[in-house]
Amino acid sequence: MPKVSVIIPVYNSSQYIKRCLQSVASQKLTDLEVILIDNCGTDDSIALAEAFIRHSNRKDLTYRIAATPTNNGPASARNLGLQLATGEYVAFLDADDWIEPDMYEQLYAKAQGSDMCCGNLWQDFEDGRESHILKNTRMPQGELTISMRKQVLRSFVSYFTTYIYRREWLVQNGIVFPDTKSAEDSAFLTCCLLSANRIQQTEEPFYHYIIHRGSLTSRPVRKGPDKRRAFRAAIGYAKRKGLYTTYRAQLLYLYIKKAVFVPVVEYLLS
Repeated sequence: MPKVSVIIPVYNSSQYIKRCLQSVASQKLTDLEVILIDNCGTDDSIALAEAFIRHSNRKDLTYRIAATPTNNGPASARNLGLQLATGEYVAFLDADDWIEPDMYEQLYAKAQGSDMCCGNLWQDFEDGRESHILKNTRMPQGELTISMRKQVLRSFVSYFTTYIYRREWLVQNGIVFPDTKSAEDSAFLTCCLLSANRIQQTEEPFYHYIIHRGSLTSRPVRKGPDKRRAFRAAIGYAKRKGLYTTYRAQLLYLYIKKAVFVPVVEYLLS
C-alpha cells in the first residue's frame, strides 16, 4: 500500500505541470502514488506529464493517469482520483501549485492514528508581489469532543490542499466533493471536520498556492448558486450521518457566511 496517494487534476496547466510534478518527485517520503486526472483540457499538459514520468528515476513513485469524460470542474476530477487511490492517506495538489520536499514526510509522520493532518501554506504571486504565509485555524490536537468540533466548524478556513486524509476513513464515511465548480473544497472540508475523530497539525508552511491571472479564484464570475449547492450538499451529508441536530447552528452559520454573504461581497467587488 502506498503511504500517500497524491491526486492532481490537470486542466490546461502546461506552463506549470513540470514544476508541480518535480515537487512531488522531490518528496523525501518514499512509496507515493501520483494520480493525474486529465480533465479534458486543450493544451499539451498531459503529454508533458507523460514525458516527465518517462524520464523519472524515482522507482518508489507509482504514476497513474486517468481522464474524466468531460470537463466538469476540479471536483469531478478529484472524486475520480479518490476512486482510484490505494494509499493509506490521500492528498490533493493543484497542477499549477507546488510543494516543499518534506511536506508529505512530516504530515505522514504526524498523522499516524489520526484521520486528518494539516500544515500551512505560502501564497505566491506571479506578478512579483511578496509571498506570505496563510495559516489554518488552530486545530485541537487528538480526539475531538463535540465542543471542540463546534469551534472548528465555526472558524476553519478552506485550505484543503494543506491536509492529508486517511483514505479508509473517507471511504467508510462516504466523503466526496460535491458536484459544483465553486465552494466544493469548503463543503468537502466541512464533511471531513464533521466526521473526523482525531486531527493533527503542524505550523510549517509546505504548500505553495500560486496566484496568477488564470486562477479560478481570480475570475470575476457569479459563484453564489454553486456555493449554495455545495453547502446544501454538506448539510445533506450531516443529516444522513445523524449529525445535523448537534451541529445545526454551526452549519447554518457556515451556509450564511460562505454561501450567501461571501458571494455577495465577491460580486460587489468584481
